[in-house]
This record gives sequence, structure tokens and C-alpha cells, in this order.
Amino acid sequence: MTSIFDGYDEEYRALASDISKKISDVATYEQEPDKKKSSLLHIGDLLKQGNQLIQQMELEARSLDVATRRELSKKVEQYRKSLGSLNEDFKKIREREERDGVFGNRSDPNEDQRNRMELATERMRGSTDKLDAARRTVAETEDVALSITGELARNREKIHAAHTKVKSVNEMARQGASIVGRMSARDRRQKSALMIAAGLIGVAIIVVIYFGIFR
Repeated sequence: MTSIFDGYDEEYRALASDISKKISDVATYEQEPDKKKSSLLHIGDLLKQGNQLIQQMELEARSLDVATRRELSKKVEQYRKSLGSLNEDFKKIREREERDGVFGNRSDPNEDQRNRMELATERMRGSTDKLDAARRTVAETEDVALSITGELARNREKIHAAHTKVKSVNEMARQGASIVGRMSARDRRQKSALMIAAGLIGVAIIVVIYFGIFR
């Protein structure tokens, strides 16, 4: 990992731990509605910070090489899922407290409208997260496709080089066979010439002996 990503990673883990603790602490404020409301608002802000940190980690990962980006993207996806789980827990508590009137008088239409807008914003944020996840999946798929294409190209080059070597070896084998054939033919001619010469010498010797005896 890079030093920048390491910094984001450490900050996110500390933030996620803090959010989890604060969500657990909400149940202890049953007799303190103002404190509960303040805590829930603070948790909402922390969740936004967590989402921003994840986006920063994702951007940092995208600036790195393919292998490192793939490794860090898996970590970012894990953090995104953990933050999504915390956000779901928060929304359940928030909606329950909305029904109980912690965030104001339910007869106040302006307060109701603000609460509905906040809930709608949270739902939109959830939809945006899903779209971001889909885009990341597409980007990762493109990275894998590019990697496979590059590997196939390298394999084609290796196969072509191997074919070239095979052709070269075959050509050398043909040339060697031709040379051996010519050498064999020359040997046969030399043997034939020697046999003819030996025959002529033998005839000459016989002739000489014949004339030496009968002359």
C-alpha cells in the first residue's frame, strides 16, 4: 500500500470503530432525548465522513498499477460493506426515534418535512452507493479484460516465435539431409572409381604376367 492509502486506511478504521461505539451508546440515552438526538446527528456526520474517506481511498487506488489497484479495491469494497452495515443500523435507530418523536414534535409539519427530507437524502445516498459499486464492478471488469487481452497478445507472440523456431529447425534439418545425401552419393562414386581402378590394375598385371611367361 502507499503512504497516502495507509493514512486513509488507518483513519477509516478508527472512524468505523468510533461510529460502531456511538451507535451502541444510543440505547443508553433513553432518559436523555436531547443527548440522544445530538448523538444521532453526530453519527450521521461521521457516516458521511466515512463515505468520503472510502471515496478518497478508491481514487488513490485507481491511480496505482493494475495489480496494486486490484488488491486495494478489494479492501475498499470490504470497508464499503462495513460502512453500509453501520449505516443500516443507524437508519433503523433513526427511523425508530423518528416514530417516537425524538427529533421534534410530530405535529410540527416543518419538522416532519425536514425529517422526511433527511430520510430521503439517506435513501438517495444508498442508491448512489449502489451505483458507485456497479461502476466499480464495470471498471474492475474492464481491468481484468485488459489484463487478459495483454496476456493473450503476449502468448500469441510466444507462439509465433515458437513457430518461427520450428520452421528454422525444419529448414536446418532439410539442409542437413541434403548435405548427407550429397556426401553419400560422392562416397558411392568414389567407391565405384576405386573398384574400376582396381579392376584395371588387375587386368594390367595379368597382361604383364601373361606376356612375361609366353613371350
